[in-house]
Amino acid sequence: MARKALVLVILLLVCLVSAPCRPAPAETISLNGFQVVLSPPKVEFPNSITFDIEAKSDANISKLTLHYQIEKLSPIPITSVAFPQFEPALLVKTSWKWDMRKTGGLPPGTELEYWWSIVDAEGDRVETPIASLSFDDDRYSWRGLTNYQINLLWYQGDDSFAQELVTAAVEALDRLAEDSGAQLEREARIYIYANTQDLQGAMVYPQEWTGGVAFTEYGTIAIGISPNNLTWGRSAIAHELAHLVVHQVIFSGYGVELPTWLDEGLAMYAEGKLSPGLEYILVQAIAQNWLFSAKSLCSPFPTQSEAASLAYAQSYSLVEYLLVEQGGKAKMCQLLNAFKQGSGYAEALEQVYGLDIDQLDTLWREYVVEWVNKS
Repeated sequence: MARKALVLVILLLVCLVSAPCRPAPAETISLNGFQVVLSPPKVEFPNSITFDIEAKSDANISKLTLHYQIEKLSPIPITSVAFPQFEPALLVKTSWKWDMRKTGGLPPGTELEYWWSIVDAEGDRVETPIASLSFDDDRYSWRGLTNYQINLLWYQGDDSFAQELVTAAVEALDRLAEDSGAQLEREARIYIYANTQDLQGAMVYPQEWTGGVAFTEYGTIAIGISPNNLTWGRSAIAHELAHLVVHQVIFSGYGVELPTWLDEGLAMYAEGKLSPGLEYILVQAIAQNWLFSAKSLCSPFPTQSEAASLAYAQSYSLVEYLLVEQGGKAKMCQLLNAFKQGSGYAEALEQVYGLDIDQLDTLWREYVVEWVNKS
């Protein structure tokens, strides 16, 4: 009997910790003559959210509108609206499904606020109170570890595994601030999936090579790191965190995007010294005079593995050149600030370094040839 009681207690605790045992009940509210029943939205991560409403009035309900706002970086709050289909009547029950397979997905942990507006045939209008929703990936039992502005969540591996990754994140932030002046401006949420397959299962139509992604507008990172792959995991954390930090630093509402070589180069630099494998690829490309132009690296990188590796290695080297030979941290701060002020990459380079992209390419090639000769 005691054993059965213990099992029941354990099951109750698991139910309380991992997920609600029962769905939250619907809420009935009265609003100036309208009776409204609101059920909690149904989240099917990562594909959809379904919003339900039931409304009653003394005159036919003629219009129902769902309003929602997503918490993300934006120069002004953006309210989206949706119009579920229904037949006008005194009592209306309807729903609207946000199908993210059609619109694109959201990262785990995204916070939303939503409310309904209701209009009847006599022109009376009410709005429901604003409610909150967290778009969580409840398929896993997440654990959390917070340090500085890093909130790391994971579900596989012990505490030391998580601590190693948090330490790598803090070290990357310190390195990025020291080298470029870029600093994290708001909390970063980092979701550690146990492997690439779990990560890709948390995304809508992911690329087959996706191993980590920074959702820069949301302050969220998601990476697939197994406990036995910590070496790669430390680098991946540093890389994606740098993307998030840099995009926070340049954000201003102008919609300016960094050239790919600068974005990826700063992320590679945040990892630390260039890996021997990428260094070898870069040296071979220099020796054979088979390098991408700096101008071509302003665009998305090639998808072929070897060409992409060279593009990443060159980007690291371009950033290294600017930091070592062209004014270091002070100039890099000015460059990022120029983007924040709305400058395009050509204007920003000219403004800060007095160079156009072709001149940068020429000077960088001289730098790397000399670097190879010294090695």
